[in-house]
Amino acid sequence: MGETEADTDALRAGEQEIRQLRTTIAALREQIEQAQYEKDRAVQAAVATSNAELSQLKTAMQAMRDKIEETRIAKEEAVQATARDLSGEVVQLKRTAAALRERIEMLSAQSDQRIDELKKAHNDEVRHLHGTIAALRERLESAAAGRSGT
Repeated sequence: MGETEADTDALRAGEQEIRQLRTTIAALREQIEQAQYEKDRAVQAAVATSNAELSQLKTAMQAMRDKIEETRIAKEEAVQATARDLSGEVVQLKRTAAALRERIEMLSAQSDQRIDELKKAHNDEVRHLHGTIAALRERLESAAAGRSGT
């Protein structure tokens, strides 16, 4: 079994093809590994970016919650302060109304008393005037009777 030159050339060509295929396979493997590495790196970058965005969103959301809570507390305090102010004002107005009512009642009682005093004085004056009229009439009648009897 002698190898012929054609067999040797075919063998060399086959070995060369195998080397080329191995080189191609190695290059393809390297490209696949590089692509996988790039893909993994892109995924990690995307995950890192997403985590950063998520963290920022969580921080922003917490800040908004805090602001809402602060606003709610401030509003509640303002409502309570207004209620206290109004309550104090209502108490003050009630006291003023009570004082005015007392003053009106006192003035009404004084007016009633003054009216009663004026009525009594009027009645006393009318009685006195009636007495004076009666006395003057009597004197007039006495004088007229004294003139007619003479």
